[in-house]
Amino acid sequence: MLQFLLLPALLAGHSFASMAVLVLPAVAPAVARDYGFDPSLIGYQISLVSLGMVVTLTLLGSTTRRYGAARTNQLGHALTATGMLVLLIPYSAFLIIGSLVIGLGYGMITPSASHLLMRYTPPQRRSTVFSIHQTGIPAGGMLAALIAPAVTIYAGWRWAVVLSALLLFGVVLLMQSGRRSWDDDRDRNAPVVTPNPLAGAIAIWQQRELRLITIAGSCFSWAQFCAATFAVVACVETLGMNLVVAGTVLTVVQIASASGRVLIGWITDRVGDTARVLSWNAGILTLFTLGGFAIHDGTPLLLVYLLFAVLGATSGCWPGAILAEVGRLAPQGQVSLAISGSLVITNVGKFIGPIIFANVYALTRSYGIAFVSLVVPAAVAFYCLVAARRGKTGSA
Repeated sequence: MLQFLLLPALLAGHSFASMAVLVLPAVAPAVARDYGFDPSLIGYQISLVSLGMVVTLTLLGSTTRRYGAARTNQLGHALTATGMLVLLIPYSAFLIIGSLVIGLGYGMITPSASHLLMRYTPPQRRSTVFSIHQTGIPAGGMLAALIAPAVTIYAGWRWAVVLSALLLFGVVLLMQSGRRSWDDDRDRNAPVVTPNPLAGAIAIWQQRELRLITIAGSCFSWAQFCAATFAVVACVETLGMNLVVAGTVLTVVQIASASGRVLIGWITDRVGDTARVLSWNAGILTLFTLGGFAIHDGTPLLLVYLLFAVLGATSGCWPGAILAEVGRLAPQGQVSLAISGSLVITNVGKFIGPIIFANVYALTRSYGIAFVSLVVPAAVAFYCLVAARRGKTGSA
């Protein structure tokens, strides 16, 4: 019975945690007006979340072994909720502190969930199950896009933050139902702090195929989080939409991303070649990033929806397939560590991407050109995936 509860519980947790990360981007214009800064600076907030994640992934990668994956998952959600509550303090410095705390908690969630999924999922279904689990990210984005703007208009953006925190605390209670059974493999003698913080990332980097695939994941993450972070801001500032209508564009991004994840997972399980499938996807992403030139005053709404749907699907479909591949190739008993190392590298893209995007906008004052700049990570992802296919058995 507990095994049937596991995936829904992890999916709910991933959804609400993703919602927490994207609440502020979904209402960035309102937050910017409140504090008196340019809405494009929301990119730095997402980068701070990513920085917190990197700290957790490098220093606390052994918490799953020490406390168990379910307990670590609970800690991650509790920390993320605490970070959301810190955002409520009405001083701009706490936007920085709260974002870092959110990242610290969020960094515990995926490795611990992946550990549990690897234990309880049959090998032939892993890409599909991992991809279903990873739909929690766009599902959370949809929740943020649909709920946060409406709550902000009627009650203020801080109430949207409060709602997000309450949902996260609910996940902590839900995971408690199976915690004792799911954590029966924990090692009470494992260190809390990882002895070698970069061990996972170094291990990934030393294996050529995983290195290239993970770099591609970092590039996808770059494009993915720029699309999700700046969709609302671009639509409000450039296309003149109100916050609720702009939120529907972000919803389209997240629906497309969720659909893309399930589709890519299904195709990958049948083709049996992760790099090949994702290289096809990277090629499509590279072409459609050039559609950013169409983002300007007067662009038809249907074209806006179409462009962001393709960007959402092609930039956001990668996590389940790549995480399943990392888990498959990881040494026995080191799945969580290997996935943590992979996430450290992929989070580099999530960290630098929004900052570069914000600076491209600052230089050009054009969100269209800023979206076109995503052609760079898309092309690099395509190159890495093609190179990975050419030398799967090679070594660095």
